[in-house]
Amino acid sequence: MNRKRIMPDGPLPWLSPRKTQRLGTGPKAPAHLTEEQLADYHAGRLHRLTIGQTLASLLVLSIAAAVVILPFVYMLMISLKGTAEIGNGKFLPQELSNFTSGRTAWVELRVPAEKAITTGEMSGVPVMAAPGGRFAAWQKAGRLPGGTVTARRLYADAPLDESGQVKLLLEASDETGALSRAKSVYVFLPAPDQKWMPVEGQVRERTWLDVTGRLLNNYKRLLHWDDLKAGHVIQWLKSGYPRWYFNSLLVAALTVVIGLFFDSLAAYGFAKFQFPFKRTLFAVLIATLMIPYPVTLVPTFFIFARLGFYNTYLALVIPGIVSAFGIFLVRQYMETIPDDMRDAARVDGAGDFQVYWKVMLPAARPVLAALAVFRFIFQWNTYLYPLVLTNKDSMKTVQLGIATMQDVHGTVDYGLQMAGSAIAVLPILIVYLMMQKHFIAGITMGSGKG
Repeated sequence: MNRKRIMPDGPLPWLSPRKTQRLGTGPKAPAHLTEEQLADYHAGRLHRLTIGQTLASLLVLSIAAAVVILPFVYMLMISLKGTAEIGNGKFLPQELSNFTSGRTAWVELRVPAEKAITTGEMSGVPVMAAPGGRFAAWQKAGRLPGGTVTARRLYADAPLDESGQVKLLLEASDETGALSRAKSVYVFLPAPDQKWMPVEGQVRERTWLDVTGRLLNNYKRLLHWDDLKAGHVIQWLKSGYPRWYFNSLLVAALTVVIGLFFDSLAAYGFAKFQFPFKRTLFAVLIATLMIPYPVTLVPTFFIFARLGFYNTYLALVIPGIVSAFGIFLVRQYMETIPDDMRDAARVDGAGDFQVYWKVMLPAARPVLAALAVFRFIFQWNTYLYPLVLTNKDSMKTVQLGIATMQDVHGTVDYGLQMAGSAIAVLPILIVYLMMQKHFIAGITMGSGKG
């Protein structure tokens, strides 16, 4: 039996008045349509409206995601660039562009140490493919022969042996591919008598592993990779970025663990116990949230200096072990936990602390996970307290260390700084991924009915 889809003449009952008007119901619908045609007409209008809203939502979300992600991607690209590439207007690092384009070649050679120093002072090293692909003895030349191209020095290793020979790696322009096809090349180095001395170099094939090592040069310098590779772990942790990173991890972990204990303990008292001036004390506690924490910096500095905590881990941990926001958040959640669970534990002979530890904490796991993420992010990104309460390089946290990363002349290596910022993001991502399930459950608590 075929049923006719009848469309009412008035507003559609399942749509808001605004959407009903936009669909063209009532007087806006064509008058010559039958009831079935009118239903199909409205169904088509509703379908097109839904598709339009979906596409608009996807567009807005895509733009918002790009606004958030693009600065981070740009930071990563800066961290992969050398000092000379900063501010050159190019998005990709030169090393990656050269490798993908295939228009450059790597030339490896061994020279005395004094010649290696000379190449470092030159703006460009002349290189030419050997005729016939083989190197032949060549006397000093007063001027460079035709066909030479300019190469830049990538790095110079330490002397290989007692002879003082140093291994150099050059990158030369190779638009025609002549260098890549040659087995050996001429590298012209300046001689004392203002002439050019040809030295044999070998073309070295590049791989993705080589390029990756070059791209991660800033990260290797930042993390003192040579010390770590040599197995000097204690020396590695004593200074620089590894020390700052260790300080931040230690302070953030202690603050989260101790803070969760005190916040939940105080929240348990406010949520499940009755005592004089309970509401007044809780109102005073909430009022402290309106006090900007930079206001407390000076008193905190003098108190810790008098106690002898300046330049110690205690000065970095103690200010963050109790949070009014944390007490409020956990207290609101604990009030939703039925008192029957607490009463049942008391009947079994549990004391107040046992009820808190074995009943309330497991039941409040979602909100504690959310609070742990909030606390970790806040403590990891803290800058002012470490700045005021420490002045030793060995006591800096990672945020303070990145902000003060400069050489003795006050020059900032932005590639190195961006590499430090990129590594500093990792703990936050790891903590969120580990706590994601409980975190989402904690921040959405109370959002549903019933």
